[in-house]
Amino acid sequence: MRVCLVYMILGYGLQFAFSLDAICRIVQRNRAECEVHRVQTVDGYQLTVQRIPPPRNQSCPTLQPFVLMHGLIGSAGDFVAAGRASALAFQLHARCFDVWLPNARGTTESRRHRTLSARQPAFWDFSWHEIGVYDLPAIVEHVLAVTGQRQLHYVGHSQGTTVLLVLLAQRPDFNARFASVALLAPIAYLQHLSSPPLRLLASDPAGVTLLLNQLGLHELLPATPLSQVGGQFICSPALPTYALCTLLTSLYVGFSEYPLDRSIFPRILETTPAGISRGQLLHFGQLINSGKFQQYDYSSARLNSLRYGQATPPTYQLENVRLNLMLFYGNRDALSSRRDVQHLVRELRNSRVKLYQVRGYNHIDFLYATTAPQMIYERIIQHARHIN
Repeated sequence: MRVCLVYMILGYGLQFAFSLDAICRIVQRNRAECEVHRVQTVDGYQLTVQRIPPPRNQSCPTLQPFVLMHGLIGSAGDFVAAGRASALAFQLHARCFDVWLPNARGTTESRRHRTLSARQPAFWDFSWHEIGVYDLPAIVEHVLAVTGQRQLHYVGHSQGTTVLLVLLAQRPDFNARFASVALLAPIAYLQHLSSPPLRLLASDPAGVTLLLNQLGLHELLPATPLSQVGGQFICSPALPTYALCTLLTSLYVGFSEYPLDRSIFPRILETTPAGISRGQLLHFGQLINSGKFQQYDYSSARLNSLRYGQATPPTYQLENVRLNLMLFYGNRDALSSRRDVQHLVRELRNSRVKLYQVRGYNHIDFLYATTAPQMIYERIIQHARHIN
């Protein structure tokens, strides 16, 4: 089994090491090469980014790289778990693209910091805002530096769409780094989401915060020892953990109109959940209550004024997004509703948006449905090839 080449970037230095992580094991299991890169953000987080380099094939042209950004509780594993026949990362690799798979701060493989330990509360003092303004620009700059390209293609799912919008709203200069952008199940406005658990969370944010404080919880939904030994173990009918696999399967069947490949769940559980901060969850809850796409609300006029210079959190200036965008949403998605997606499109007034409704799709069908390669990925790939 081949080892993964690790690029360790610390400050301006470059160090080399060798590692074999869970994502690379999945990639190599699907007969592709895998590299692991470590990228340090301006605020000190050390992120793991897997790379599937283009095939070593003389018939492959040099193409602009793809960055695939995962959603909440997910990781780079989201884009490889479905396997060689269905996963977006492998579909791109088969078409000669250079594929990059970041893991946001706090996820299983991005739990390092220049000065902090993941056991310290200060490590978890972030929401998805910081992923957008610190993680994503560091990743984009690293990919462009390594590949020698001026632009890259981007696909985000769920929170992976949110953080791109945050980046471009806060750093409009980054518009020039993207050749194409596809947003799957986009999340910015959440006023009309229909998920009962998230509605319940948003109904009492003060109570949720108090409970988390009393429990001393700063990290939520981390990877467990059971998940780290592999989904096949979790989904063994001989073990109590089989109930978890059964529950996940039943929830998926209940919301999706498409045939389910039940073998996918052990593979999903190899890397999911990957962990989030409490700030990420609370920040999304604030969007549900406010109906706005805005920065984190510290629930205090004094604290907001100290942070933002005003009593309320500023909204993200989406007119700063100036790209050609492809937006895909499902009509059975309990999180990314049609009305909220249409609200987002109206706010993207300086972008050219192609909006696609995918009938029958729920929130995770964009990653795991067996029909996704034909219904979605092919359109993304052809658009990127046309640009190249």
